[in-house]
Amino acid sequence: MPIPGPLRRTLRRFRRLFRPPPALLVFDPRYTVPVSGVPMDPERGAQVLSFLLDEGLIEETDLERPRPASLRDLRRVHTDRYLASLQDQETLTSIYGTPVSAELADRLLDAMRWMTGGTILAVRLAIRTRRVAVSLGGGQHHAEPDRGMGFCVYNDVAVAIARLRARGWNLPVLVVDLDLHDGNGTRVAFAGDATVHTFSIHNATWNEGPAVAATVLPLGTGVGDEALLAVLSRELPPVVQGHQPALVVYVAGTDPAADDRLGDWRLTPHGMLERDQRVIDTIRRDAPGAAIAVVLGGGYGGSSWRYTARFVSWLLRGRAIEPPDDSELLLRRYRRVRATLEEASLVREGGGPDDWSLSEADLGLSPEAPPYRFLGRFSHQGIELLLERLGFLDRLRELGFREPVVSIATSVGGADILRVHAGSGTRADLLLELTLRRSARAVPGFEILYVEWLLLQNPRRVFRANRPPLPGQNHPGLGMLRETSAFLLLLAEELGLDGVAFAPAHFYMAALGRKVLHFLEPEADGHFRALLGVLGDLPLAESSRLLEAGAVRDERDRAVSWEPRLMVLPASDRLRARVEGAEHAAAVEAVTPRYHVAQAATGSPGG
Repeated sequence: MPIPGPLRRTLRRFRRLFRPPPALLVFDPRYTVPVSGVPMDPERGAQVLSFLLDEGLIEETDLERPRPASLRDLRRVHTDRYLASLQDQETLTSIYGTPVSAELADRLLDAMRWMTGGTILAVRLAIRTRRVAVSLGGGQHHAEPDRGMGFCVYNDVAVAIARLRARGWNLPVLVVDLDLHDGNGTRVAFAGDATVHTFSIHNATWNEGPAVAATVLPLGTGVGDEALLAVLSRELPPVVQGHQPALVVYVAGTDPAADDRLGDWRLTPHGMLERDQRVIDTIRRDAPGAAIAVVLGGGYGGSSWRYTARFVSWLLRGRAIEPPDDSELLLRRYRRVRATLEEASLVREGGGPDDWSLSEADLGLSPEAPPYRFLGRFSHQGIELLLERLGFLDRLRELGFREPVVSIATSVGGADILRVHAGSGTRADLLLELTLRRSARAVPGFEILYVEWLLLQNPRRVFRANRPPLPGQNHPGLGMLRETSAFLLLLAEELGLDGVAFAPAHFYMAALGRKVLHFLEPEADGHFRALLGVLGDLPLAESSRLLEAGAVRDERDRAVSWEPRLMVLPASDRLRARVEGAEHAAAVEAVTPRYHVAQAATGSPGG
């Protein structure tokens, strides 16, 4: 019988009292600054950390906190002229390829200094403890001494090594850079230093300048597991054996993965993990005793954290643990935050026992009316506090809405409404609107939180030619459906309900939510899966257009339409078994139809 998850994690924590983890983690929340228009996931390091904490592989007390790199340390690598130029927004705009405001510029520079400090600390810990030290950030390898590029401002790896040199540590260093892109900045920084060997396998070389100790291996595009692993196994061992490093800094970029948003290689999850394992195993075999520090490097898109999570879990556990999907991980983080909140803080209005304000009832002017409670339980303060602690409102601030305003109300029909505005409280700056009600009718036999209305929009963005409006949209979306779904499920759990239910008015809504939502009835699920089969690879705007135009046809060549059908997000085991069990899957398989797209609608044969 398998050991239940909570008990398994408790046993791991107990074992760790007697056997310290074989790897150390360095992280600070100040690494995280999103840049609009750049597909980096600002939560990448935080997601890895959340996964490791949830699995019991590390504890909060194990985490090593860095200090920001000093300007003195930055000047060991970067020129004063370049460092001064960073005060100009245009310099950062050129590095990131998107406009950078003055406020964002300050935050970015602070974040990069914290991240550089994280690499400095990881290197120090690796040398001192001889355990692998992983900074959940860093790897800004494109930054050269006199310029930044490719989203890289400070070359944290070069700064950490230069700091060691300044303190008299002069043993050989090897930088193994397996980011998809060339480690040009690190190579340039040590072009004349034979004690620092820079080893880079990448798609294309960015700087052809000579270096006295460098291995530069451009492999072009379309590289898969077999090709990369063959080159790595052939080229890395001789370098390690010949250079005999006392310190290895491994830039473990995840952008070679096939699903990377900016990458042009095709590595599978297995290939990525095998790559990381071969690097560590080669160093341990051919340079025994060498200190090993790991930094993240590049990785673009919402799944990039998963490759790092597998690698670090292998370092800590001796075998890779498969991370949960993004929505489940976010929900786990929300649950941990909720566990830290006192119940009274979510239901009490005002300032609590230290609040000296007087109500009308206190003055004897009117009988005290029962206070309004959102969903019969939460005060306005409680809902706002929950959104703050979950990081929901901070995410809005990161999107440029500096002062989000939360309000709750009840509708004429008795449903509860939650709104978040950008500031003025008008429909013009509405960001989120949720209309919810508790229902024992929507799903017979279950009590659920029913979503009557959901609006997520960014009124400050405009539609573009490559992203036209979807049906029902007045503004582009916020990109926060995952966070909103996790928040709703947390509310359902708090209320002791079986889950959340929602009937999407359009196909694209179901497509966006399909990773977390399940159709209640097999016929609706089969219909949706058949639509995904012919529309799933198309942009949402195009798939919506074809469906509304009647271009999707069934086996009798009749137009297929979209009808809102109930989808659920289970909170209870009973509801989960109803929509995720083998019986439901078999029923869906039995009723899934076959659709095709009319040839005239696409200009190509239907499929």
